[in-house]
Amino acid sequence: MDTPYVLKNSFNPANFKIDYRKELNGEQLDVVLHGDGPCLVLAGAGSGKTRTIVYRVAYLIEQGVRPEDILLVTFTNKAAKEMLFRVEELLGSFPAGLWGGTFHHIANILLRKYAKAIGYDNNFTILDAEDSKDLINLCVKSLHIDPKKARFPSAGVISGLLSLSKNTNIPVGDLVTEMKPEFMKVADDLVAVGRTYEDRKKKNNLMDFDDLLSNLLLLLREHENIRRILSQQFRYVLVDEYQDTNHLQANIVQLLSQEHKNILVVGDDAQSIYSFRGADISNILGFPKLYPETKMFKLEVNYRSTQPVLDVANTIIKNNIAQFPKKLQHVREGSIKPIIVPAVSDEQEAEFIVQKILELREDGVPLKEMAVLFRAAYHSQALEFELTRRDIPYDFRGGMRFFDRAHIKDVLAFLKVVDNPKDEVAMSRVLRLQVGIGEQTASQLFDMIQERLGPPDEEAHPLTTVLESLLPPSRGETGWKNFRGTIESLVDERENGPEALIRLVMDGEYRDYLGAQFTDADDRLQDLEQLALFAGKYDELSKFLSEVSLQESFGVAGNEQEQSNQERIVLSTIHQAKGLEWQAVFILHLSDAYFPNPRALGEEGGMEEERRLFYVAVTRAKEHLFLTYSLAAGYRTTNMQLQAPSPFLKEIPERLLESYRLTEQQSVLEDSLIDPDSVIELDDDQQPRGLLDRVLHSNAQKRLSRKPKQYS
Repeated sequence: MDTPYVLKNSFNPANFKIDYRKELNGEQLDVVLHGDGPCLVLAGAGSGKTRTIVYRVAYLIEQGVRPEDILLVTFTNKAAKEMLFRVEELLGSFPAGLWGGTFHHIANILLRKYAKAIGYDNNFTILDAEDSKDLINLCVKSLHIDPKKARFPSAGVISGLLSLSKNTNIPVGDLVTEMKPEFMKVADDLVAVGRTYEDRKKKNNLMDFDDLLSNLLLLLREHENIRRILSQQFRYVLVDEYQDTNHLQANIVQLLSQEHKNILVVGDDAQSIYSFRGADISNILGFPKLYPETKMFKLEVNYRSTQPVLDVANTIIKNNIAQFPKKLQHVREGSIKPIIVPAVSDEQEAEFIVQKILELREDGVPLKEMAVLFRAAYHSQALEFELTRRDIPYDFRGGMRFFDRAHIKDVLAFLKVVDNPKDEVAMSRVLRLQVGIGEQTASQLFDMIQERLGPPDEEAHPLTTVLESLLPPSRGETGWKNFRGTIESLVDERENGPEALIRLVMDGEYRDYLGAQFTDADDRLQDLEQLALFAGKYDELSKFLSEVSLQESFGVAGNEQEQSNQERIVLSTIHQAKGLEWQAVFILHLSDAYFPNPRALGEEGGMEEERRLFYVAVTRAKEHLFLTYSLAAGYRTTNMQLQAPSPFLKEIPERLLESYRLTEQQSVLEDSLIDPDSVIELDDDQQPRGLLDRVLHSNAQKRLSRKPKQYS
């Protein structure tokens, strides 16, 4: 049987002996030596869980367990290859036959041998994400559905619905009702597409990524003889990041370990942050109930962070009810307390972070050892603008840079068409967004418009005059009507400034386009909201577009070699930062409007998962940790919305934090005619509560500043 990631020649345990007591701490050693039977290893952040698993594998092999009897499962290809490389490095050569890889990789290997038992040939083809979308498009076409007549969901959106349906066992029609009511008119068509998609996959010997797991589970459940063969082979099953398993994955490892019951799962319930992908924290929390004889181990020695950082992390997570309590202890020396920084606005928050980045760099901390983390990608806009203004290079993790995102470019293209009707790139982009208008038709329409464009008229915009004179194309009549209506509305609203124009596009037909095309439409709309707030600084459309163009071109100059060698700070969503670490970490936008995510609060267990996400962010920091937020959202003093600090910040005792006070020559709050005392929450006796409230109260009275250099 083929096995994944076989790297080198066989290993002879008689030739090698590891001094485990020298290499491991007491907690890790206990797992390595006594990890038989059902075992739950609760590995705190930075506690060396990968090291523990690797040494456990080495120990089993040294004790005479055949490598082919060990199954080591993790989540990503990168993690799997790293773990198996470390096994090889520790033992001196790779133990041939060891099973290791991702859930999907292991499923693929097993199904290649036993596919016929569930009605597939062994040479089935695996569809990647693009292949799946192509097949869905073929299904739509075969059902004679014309997606160009109206906004029909894209193949990507349909694929997401079908995947969620399979992983939750909820019918597609019910999912549409619960999650996508805007598609109710085409719900029957979506059900038909899903049915056709499944039929075509089975008929053509195809499996997508979801099928690999669901079909393996089907095989193990319906064919007892095969399950017994595999379960007898895998004497030891080790699972990494168990807190991230979904229902399918947990059931698979349970069945594969059923004979010997030597199942060792490693994870941290405090870092379970992927419920939106189907991860179920009850898998790890319910493990002892599933296996009453479970041995529980805790890895609480943290090798990453100083004790002041860990004190904040421990304090945060203890507020969760559904958890296995742990208390991280430091090895790394350091006494710098995490610092909390209230700012008057998003702009001031960004200015402070950038100024502090420069100061840390002067103190010897490399840019690559600093990261700014945030709850959602759209939170980064003000910071990206300030980094660009100060010529500080950065890498963006968890998405594209703000001004490089397709939906940002789409909306800006609408504005560019109004500002300059001769802009072929912008007009072609906008036309291609319309129903029934493809690249060729867009090119023809642009040429026709240019032929009729005259000089600017004092009484009428030249473009609207031309649009009135043109007949719509036969196939794109609906799209042309939408294009013309949007452009005419934008022309009428131009004098109200670029913010009004952006909101007009956001609230129009483009919103329907996003919903039909993308599974993350809500996040994209949040990006556009940030763009609108940013545009509120400008009264003139041309000036705004010029400023944006400078943002778009930042970093383009210079050759690729120079850019790749340039040191950069990291900007990242917290989800993307999991498993990483930096010398200095900034967590921004820690206000109640942003963190916890308001949408998550409406979900069962949402508040606790948001707190776990904050915990993950805090535990990325080795020594320097900055917690920042603004008192008001928005860029203009006339459009600011007051906001309070995140409730998670108020859970941190003041003795664990230092505070920075920003000062200002002229108070934005005063200019906005906002009562400073209304910024904070007061007790019945009208006295500020705790450090946070006192800082807010003091700052409001002393007038906050946009001079980040002046702090104490």
